[in-house]
Amino acid sequence: MRIRVDSVFVSGVLLTISLLSLVRPNLYRASTWKERYIWVANRFVRYNYESLLAFASLALIIIGITVIWTGYQKRFRWSWFILVVFVCVFFVPVYLLDVFLDIRRVGWPWWPGVVRDAMEGRPFAKEAIRFLATLTVMLIALVLPVRVFFGKKPFLPSGNQSPQQRSHREGK
Repeated sequence: MRIRVDSVFVSGVLLTISLLSLVRPNLYRASTWKERYIWVANRFVRYNYESLLAFASLALIIIGITVIWTGYQKRFRWSWFILVVFVCVFFVPVYLLDVFLDIRRVGWPWWPGVVRDAMEGRPFAKEAIRFLATLTVMLIALVLPVRVFFGKKPFLPSGNQSPQQRSHREGK
């Protein structure tokens, strides 16, 4: 098997790395499945939704990786659309909604404050920077091969074309 190192391959590798970076935190949250209820501040009990969401996230990550290494590498347009939906409809709301709401609340002075908080070790700030970096890599990976997916398909040399393609090209 020969690997073509082109924009689709690089994009697939970047997307795979981005998705695999989400596995560890989801495995940690999924491992709490035996604890059906969680005490919140020793005042009340709530249902452990995090474990359920982690299992769902792991399933979607597996589906995303499967799409990347099957249809995406074969340059099927539907696979590109699936990954765009994955990023916009799953990744952004699940991992970055709180970050975007915080940015909206504070405004652009948010960035220096979150960097300072991350250097001090605050978990929300560290996760915010990590997920914003992951989003950036995912968006670059999706934009990188756009010409391959939506550009004009080159004609094969006339000897390698089907009769339909030859007749269409010759205007018959």
